[in-house]
Amino acid sequence: MKTQQKSIKQYYFYVIALLIPIAFFVLLELGLRAAGYGKELSLFISAPQAFASGEHWVTNPNVADRYFPSGYSTPQPPQDFFKKEKPENGYRIFVMGGSTTASWPYPHNVLFTRILEQRLSDAFPDKYIEVVNTGIAAVNSFTLLDFTDEILEHQPNAILIYAGHNEFYGVLGAGSSQSVGQARWIIKTYLSLLKLKTFQLIHDLISSNIQPDMSSDKNSTGRATLMSQMVGENSIAYGSDTYQNAKANYEANLSEILTKAKAAGVPVMLSELVSNLRDHPPFISVEDGSHMPADLIYEWGQQLDQQQMFGIAREAYTMAKDLDGLRFRAPEEFNQSIHKIAAQFNVPVVPMKKYFQDSARDGIVGKELMLEHLHPNVDGYLLMSEAFFRTLHEKGFIDDEWDSANLRSDQFYRQAWPITELDWALGELRIINLTDNYPYKPKGPGERTIANYKPRNIVEELAYKTYKDEIGFTDAHVTLAKHYQSKGKYELAFREFKALISSDPYHVDYYLLASDFLLDHKQLEMALSMLLTSLQIKETGYASKQAGQVLLMMQRPGEAREHLETALSHFPEDPQIIYNLGFVHITFDEVEEARLTINLLEEIAPDSKQLQRLIALLDKHLQLTRGSDSGDTAN
Repeated sequence: MKTQQKSIKQYYFYVIALLIPIAFFVLLELGLRAAGYGKELSLFISAPQAFASGEHWVTNPNVADRYFPSGYSTPQPPQDFFKKEKPENGYRIFVMGGSTTASWPYPHNVLFTRILEQRLSDAFPDKYIEVVNTGIAAVNSFTLLDFTDEILEHQPNAILIYAGHNEFYGVLGAGSSQSVGQARWIIKTYLSLLKLKTFQLIHDLISSNIQPDMSSDKNSTGRATLMSQMVGENSIAYGSDTYQNAKANYEANLSEILTKAKAAGVPVMLSELVSNLRDHPPFISVEDGSHMPADLIYEWGQQLDQQQMFGIAREAYTMAKDLDGLRFRAPEEFNQSIHKIAAQFNVPVVPMKKYFQDSARDGIVGKELMLEHLHPNVDGYLLMSEAFFRTLHEKGFIDDEWDSANLRSDQFYRQAWPITELDWALGELRIINLTDNYPYKPKGPGERTIANYKPRNIVEELAYKTYKDEIGFTDAHVTLAKHYQSKGKYELAFREFKALISSDPYHVDYYLLASDFLLDHKQLEMALSMLLTSLQIKETGYASKQAGQVLLMMQRPGEAREHLETALSHFPEDPQIIYNLGFVHITFDEVEEARLTINLLEEIAPDSKQLQRLIALLDKHLQLTRGSDSGDTAN
């Protein structure tokens, strides 16, 4: 009996001993949540009221902090807004991927998804189109998988994916400095644990004691880049275990994303991957005993190119890229994986390689479309928007039939896209800094580096100041607009304001800056359009006042009334608003209302010119109406 009681006591002792640490961590987790520990790391957060009225979500600028330790130059996604309550006529697309999806190295007005959204909105004027870009530099398919459930919660009508270049060196990649191993189940477990505040605390404590080297590479004269920091294993042979693990994880992650989307009834479109073939030699040649060195194959490709044997040359360049031991460009096997997985799930694939080859010189993608190893230039990003748009059309997304009357040419959007010389210069500076650092070779005499960079004109001067954080992006564009304005180049000046709007379509101040510029140049219709668009995003007293005044100038007092009344609620002692409302009352023969506005002006601005003018207008109106009445009686 005593032995049995002792066994029971030992059993309870072991149970309690096991429960104590569990209870500790449960209480710690609850305590950290109650205390609001850590950053908000959801993919989407409520949009600040300062930017958009109503209920909107916006991509979280801090979401990549889930994956990168403190001290890294943590990349951010574009700030894309979308409605919390999806409209009945809404069509919502989420776009997933890495730095190319985020249109690096350019500002966000160069996002290919901006022009894609505009084209879709033009094609379907009866629908409320939302294209939400979640692209983040240096992430791979594990991040996309981690985002998928959050995206599906927000009622997408479609998901577009351009991803695969970062499978080796993106965060949690097979050869990344930010890796937790190559076993997929371990990586997925790690991602699940990241959602716990307790794990975040441990993660923060560890990373705070392991600071990355933020100085530039010894061969560099610029800032250290995320690209140089992410390399862990700098030589990965074609077909090696690390290579095969990365490929297997990529396929498994794409399959799981498509499985989740299919279960939710959300169509997905994958895209082929493109990179610079002709004008970017391999970073590292690997002697593995099974393949020719990548640099020799690249040289062979150049010889074939010179002999105008372009088809074979393209194959050689592609093979050299695939054998490059420093795997920043996805091998062609990844495009094969994309087609294989797409076929299994019956989802369409954007033939991106064909679009780029058809636009490239001799059918070989090079510097006319690419900036360095894989990031497109402005023409390349425009081509990406065209490829996605046409494939959406061909595959019957949004609607089975697209009204051809609403479809405009590619050339129209090329000319209308609000990109300026400042945006080109900013992109060039970031590429200069990228190529100042590892894994690029030291630059020769005459090549531009950040250290020897000397601006050649006002555009480069403003870009350089923006790059060095001496001036803000907005101020740089406004300053350049004023410069163009002083030279009488009004179209170029206005383009700077349009670039700001495209960079952040929910920032109402950009519309107001543009409307002020247009009013200075007597462009009333365009100014009114800017003001009304800003009011759809967020009601402001300034926009309401300006809209009311513009409508009066356009002799549309009935429409002006509502805006002026709204403006008065924001600025109840503004003499100009009160005067304009009084003018509207007189126009519609609302004599008592006009007298009330005069009384209000007498109280708040007894010496104002507006008061005297309004009294004179009312007197004149009464004289005219009395004279008209007398004439009617005499007849």
